[in-house]
Amino acid sequence: QALVGGFMDKGEDAAHACQREVSEEVNLDLPLEKIEQLMTVSTPGRDPRGWTVTIAHLVYLPSRALDLVQAGDDAKDVVFVDVDFQTGKCFLERVELEEQAFAFDHYAIIQESIKRIQGRLDWNPTFLYLLEEELTVYEGTELVNLINPGRPIVSNNFLVKYGEYVEEVGLKRVPKKKPRKTYRLK
Repeated sequence: QALVGGFMDKGEDAAHACQREVSEEVNLDLPLEKIEQLMTVSTPGRDPRGWTVTIAHLVYLPSRALDLVQAGDDAKDVVFVDVDFQTGKCFLERVELEEQAFAFDHYAIIQESIKRIQGRLDWNPTFLYLLEEELTVYEGTELVNLINPGRPIVSNNFLVKYGEYVEEVGLKRVPKKKPRKTYRLK
């Protein structure tokens, strides 16, 4: 399994290259503000094709965006790998994937992205972009507990912890329950 990737064009910055490669390989248009540089990898011998430097990125997209993904001209196929944030293990159709199942050092890049997301829970909640534009306290709490199962929070504490990063924008109707307030990242 390989992560989306490619080479930068002359005069192109890394974020725009990421945006272009994702568009070419999986037909998904990424907003630049959702692209976050993760790490630079320059380990000699990391790519058997020759010396290559990788600038890995994180992109936070709601699940509905994944429905739009399809293999483009640079990709034979597109698969989604599930990640267990507690163990760091990766799964494809419920079968655990070993590190050797990934191209080059892509498994290590996935592991680093888990650490980045978990490490920023308390001070840079960009992970909330994984939800829709508007989120409820319940949805935010569920996501926090999925990403960081070792330190769960209860819904009552979500706004205490993340209130400075979100603003109230309306109400969401929930069947057989009273409407819930909705929020979005500031």
